[in-house]
Amino acid sequence: MHHYDQLYLNGEIYMVDDHCPSAEALAVKDGRIAAVGSLTACRAVLGKNFETVNLENGALLPGFIDTHLHPIIMIFFALNLSLSGVNSIAEMQAKVREAAVKESSSAWILGFEFDDQALVERRSVTRHDLDAACASRPVALVTTDGHKVIVNTRAIIEAGVNEKTADPPGGKILREGNGYPTGEFQEQALSLIMDHAPMPNMEEMQEAAIRVFRSLAASGITSIGAVLQTGDEGPAGKNGAFDLPLMEMLLDQIPLNIYSLIITRDIEQVEAARQTGLHRSAADEFSPERTIGALKIFCDGTLQAGTAYLAQPYNSQPGNSGFMIHEPEELYERMVAAHLAGLQIAIHAIGDAANQKCVELYARLLESYPRPDHRHRLEHASVLNAGLVADLAKLGLVVSSQPSFIQGEKHWLMRQIGPERCRWTYPYRSLVEAGVKLAGASDAPVCSPNVLQALQCFVTRDGFVAEQTLSAAQAVRAYTIDAAYAQFEEQIKGSLSVGKRADLVVLSANPVRVKAEEIAEIRVRRTVCGGITIYNETDGRSA
Repeated sequence: MHHYDQLYLNGEIYMVDDHCPSAEALAVKDGRIAAVGSLTACRAVLGKNFETVNLENGALLPGFIDTHLHPIIMIFFALNLSLSGVNSIAEMQAKVREAAVKESSSAWILGFEFDDQALVERRSVTRHDLDAACASRPVALVTTDGHKVIVNTRAIIEAGVNEKTADPPGGKILREGNGYPTGEFQEQALSLIMDHAPMPNMEEMQEAAIRVFRSLAASGITSIGAVLQTGDEGPAGKNGAFDLPLMEMLLDQIPLNIYSLIITRDIEQVEAARQTGLHRSAADEFSPERTIGALKIFCDGTLQAGTAYLAQPYNSQPGNSGFMIHEPEELYERMVAAHLAGLQIAIHAIGDAANQKCVELYARLLESYPRPDHRHRLEHASVLNAGLVADLAKLGLVVSSQPSFIQGEKHWLMRQIGPERCRWTYPYRSLVEAGVKLAGASDAPVCSPNVLQALQCFVTRDGFVAEQTLSAAQAVRAYTIDAAYAQFEEQIKGSLSVGKRADLVVLSANPVRVKAEEIAEIRVRRTVCGGITIYNETDGRSA
């Protein structure tokens, strides 16, 4: 039985509150923070039945908020082949062969988390490389950024694609001399392949969902920004139409707060989704919050795929500057529709030209239809410049960014975009100093949802463009109060203030007090959402 009322003591209570940095004790009553301060004052608000939580010289912080991840894709990944850490074509082929032997059937082999930029061979992977590993079954490998899929010849045939197939709008099929696909499909062309990949059954999905949400709770996460599709637009292709029904079916397995960002061409789909269990006020003090708050739109692709839209060509591909996924006017029409419907807008923008275009469109939108406290967002906002940072601050835009991207990308960013642009890639310090609200995220499954690792990346950047590091206190804000702000929820969560939800994380040490390179070693001891313990290290399992 999990006690709802708790008294936390004997450690640092780090409140993420400028007026009151820390306290001796904290009391939780009926799923809310009832008192923070002296042990006497905290005891006084509790009745007879409460659990005493000894922090054992560790730290109590507000629960972490990951403002941008893809839950259904995470579940899908958990059921398929992981190519994380593979750094040669030979190693990739060995993994595919292994998967082909393990399940002897004609079923598809789906591989995820494939970083084709990290390969020692330094060349593009083609259908022939995959044919050599497995020719009899369709094989599809999705790159870590989710913006590119590489397939074998059997998958091309089963998808009904050939040299006559045209590039879809906002997508690209790479081709051999005669026009036949090389096996690489970019951006909107992914769905030509992925729409033919079979969906796992519901039972498998439920088991994988439990594992996925347990891993989030084990990272100290109490709230997620869930990116969900309503149709074929987005990284999951046509299967994305299952996102909302699947999330609804899985809601009982999800002990976290969910703020949803919906990808759709049709704003009415957001209204329809708001009639479901994904948008309701908490049934009681202990229930997780469920809110559909934002429309998510893609402006461009990624640096890894060479599809992020840059002002100048890629250093590694002199003829290529990437591209916009939608024409500017179509992008603007969607923004206007969302804005007038009272929604938050969240635009995926990675290249400097993409960010520039978004800033221009946001400026036009807010001039034509002023709205105070709109909190419209840029997701990633990867490559910026001094002028863009100033514009973001002036327009009051919020940035949701993924510090852990730096770990994976630092090996090839210099090669892709050169030193001058690298100086302004994920320019966290410049953003925070300009007064832009910066919210932390993992974009899982693109990156691991490990928050402590992400906090360390904010603070050290793994040595990549060190002048853009944050202090540990700034990094913690990005995963707590400023992340809550990005979801219009700073009044109810994000700091250890009386009256807020008891969304808490107990850590073995306070990230603000340890050496920067030791932050990732801190352990999550317990995660509490609305007063209910959803992960406890000593159980070896979560609720």
